[in-house]
Amino acid sequence: MERITVDLISNKEFSIETRGYNRKEVDEFLDDICDEMERMEAEIKDLRQKTTVVREAPAPAASVKSGISAEDENSFREILEMAKTVRDETIRKAKEDAEAIRAKAEAEATERLDGLNEERDGLTKQIAELKTTAANYREGFERLLQAQQEALEKASDLF
Repeated sequence: MERITVDLISNKEFSIETRGYNRKEVDEFLDDICDEMERMEAEIKDLRQKTTVVREAPAPAASVKSGISAEDENSFREILEMAKTVRDETIRKAKEDAEAIRAKAEAEATERLDGLNEERDGLTKQIAELKTTAANYREGFERLLQAQQEALEKASDLF
C-alpha cells in the first residue's frame, strides 16, 4: 500500500456505479480530509523547526526563555559562590576545632596517665616499705618469742 498524501487523496478517481455514493459528498469529504492533512503537515513542520531551534540554542538563551534574566542568573551564581565559600569555611573551622579538641584530650590523657604513673610509683614504694616493716616486725616478734621460750626453759630448770 502506498503512502497516503494530500495529492493522492486529491487525485483519487473512483469508478462510478449506478448505486454508489453521492459523488459530491464524497468529494467534499475528501477535500476536508486534504485540508486537515495540510494543516497537520504544516503544524508538524513548524514543530520540527521549533525543535531544531531549541536544540541548537545556547544555554543562556534557554535560561532567558525560561524567565530568568541574565542579572538573576548572575545573582544566583554569586549566591552559589557565597554558599560554597561558607561551606568551605565551615568545614575548615570544623576541622580546626576537631584538631584542637583532639589535642586537648590527648594532653589531658597524657597528664592523667603521668599522674596515675606517679601514684602507682608512690604506692609501690609504700608497699615495699610496708613489706620491710612487716619483715622487721616479724623478726622482732620471733626474737621476742625465742627469748620468751629460753626464759621459760630456764625457769623450768628452776622448778
